[in-house]
Amino acid sequence: MREIFPEILILIAVLILIVFLFSAPSLSWPHWLAKFSPSILKYNLGYLLLFFLSLFLLILWIIIFLSLTTSYLDYWIVTNQRTIHAELKGLFNREIISVNHDKIQDITVKIQGFFPTLFHFGDLHIQTAGEFRELIFEEIPDPEKTKDIILGAQREFLGQTR
Repeated sequence: MREIFPEILILIAVLILIVFLFSAPSLSWPHWLAKFSPSILKYNLGYLLLFFLSLFLLILWIIIFLSLTTSYLDYWIVTNQRTIHAELKGLFNREIISVNHDKIQDITVKIQGFFPTLFHFGDLHIQTAGEFRELIFEEIPDPEKTKDIILGAQREFLGQTR
C-alpha cells in the first residue's frame, strides 16, 4: 500500500476540488484573460475545469491500477529444490528467477522502521553464487519465518544430494 500512498493523497485532493466546483455558485474567467480573448467568455469555466479534473482522475486511476497490479502479482515459490521469484515488470513483461538451493550462500532479513517492526514484515535478501547475485523479496510478512523455511529446504536439498 505504501507504493500508492502519494496517488491516494492526490486522488483525495482532486475529489475535494471537484466537490468545491459543484458547490461553487459560478466561476468566471479572469478579467485579463477575458480582455485578451473575449471569445473565451462563451465557455463555462466550471465545466471546463470539471472536464480536465475528470481526465486527470482517469489517468490517476490507470497509474494506481498499474502500480497495484505490478506489486500484487509478484510471487515466490519455495520448493524442496529451488526458490522461484516471479516479478511483473509491466503489464506484459514478467521476470522469473529460479535459484537452486545449493547456490544460496547467505540469507539476510532487514526489518527497518516502526511499523515493519510492529507488524512483522520486512525485506529478505538471498545472496547467491549464480547468475543473479541477489534476490530481494520486498515487504514480505514474517521474513524470519520465510528465512527458516528456505534454510530448512536448503538443508533437506543438500542432504538429498550427498
